[in-house]
Amino acid sequence: MKTTVPPPRSLGDGIHMIPVPLPFRAPPWVNTYVVETGEGLLLIDCGTDWATGREALTNGFVELGLSEDNVHTLLVSHLHPDHVGMASRLMSEWGCRFVMHQRASKLVDYYNDTQGYYERFRQLAATHGMPDSVTAETTSYERPDYIPTIDRPDHTVTDGDLIDLGGGRSLEIVHTPGHEPAHICARDTLTGILFSGDHVLPRISPVVMYETYLEDPLGDYLDSLQRLIAMEIDLTYPAHGSIIAQGDERARQIVLHHDRRLLDMVELVTADETTAWAVTLKSFRPNLDPISTRMAFLETISHLEHLRLTGRIRDENHDGQTSYLA
Repeated sequence: MKTTVPPPRSLGDGIHMIPVPLPFRAPPWVNTYVVETGEGLLLIDCGTDWATGREALTNGFVELGLSEDNVHTLLVSHLHPDHVGMASRLMSEWGCRFVMHQRASKLVDYYNDTQGYYERFRQLAATHGMPDSVTAETTSYERPDYIPTIDRPDHTVTDGDLIDLGGGRSLEIVHTPGHEPAHICARDTLTGILFSGDHVLPRISPVVMYETYLEDPLGDYLDSLQRLIAMEIDLTYPAHGSIIAQGDERARQIVLHHDRRLLDMVELVTADETTAWAVTLKSFRPNLDPISTRMAFLETISHLEHLRLTGRIRDENHDGQTSYLA
C-alpha cells in the first residue's frame, strides 16, 4: 500500500512543516520545519538526496508562500541519511550555513565510510554469534545514490547554545545522544515547543544501535529521555509522524517500553548463557529483511550491554565469542 505524504502546512508562531518523502518504505517521509527569523528562514532537517525529495521541498516552500532564497541556516538533528542526506546539496544551492552538534564533525568520517561500517559490523557479528550467512546478507548493500557523502558542518553547537531567531527569540540546543551520538533537539524559547528529531516520536521508539566506539548508547538514550521529562516538555514537533501534544509524557512511555524490553532480555539470559544473536531471534519477529535484521541485532546488543554495565547480567568470552548470563 502506497503511503500518502501529508501536505505542507503552517503551524503558527512563524513555524511551517514540509513533509519530505523518503526513498524507502519506513519511514515514508521526514518532517522538515521552516522557522521564520529576523534575517530570513531556518530549516530543520532536509531528507535524503533524491529528486523526489528535493522537488517536494521546493514545492512546499512555494505552497507556503516562502522563498528558498531566504534560507540562511540548515540545522540538522543528527547524522542519519533521512535527516542530513541533502545537506551538502542545499549548502551548495542556497549558500546557507550547515549547523550540527560539535560531535557530528568528528563522526562525519564514520557516516561517509560505508565499508568501514560494514567491517565494524562484521566484527560485532562474529563476536556476538550471528551466523556468517546472515552477516553476508546484512552487509551486501552498496551505498545508494540518495545517500551521498557529506561535508562537515561549517558551524557547530553544543548543549545549551542558543541560535538567535530575532526579536528576543532563540532555539536552545539540547544534546540528546542515544539514537545517534550527535543527536540534538531544539527548544523554542518563545513558545516552549520542542523540535525533537528522532529522539521522541509519536508511535515508535527510535532504534538505539550499538557501535564499537560507543560504551552504552541505550544508557545515553534513557538519560536523554529523563532530561526531557525533567524539562516538562509540552508541545513537540517530531521528525516523523504526527505532532505530540505532551512530549514529556511520550518520553515516559518510551522509557517504560525500554524497561519492559530490558526485563524480557534478563529473563532470556537467566536460563543459560546465550549470545546476542540468540536473544535477537527471541526478541524480534521472524522474517525481517536484512537491514531490519541488522538493526534489531545492534539494538539487542545495546540492551544487553546496558544490562551488563548496570550489573544485571554478566558476560563471558570463549574463543572470541561473547555470551551473556545471569
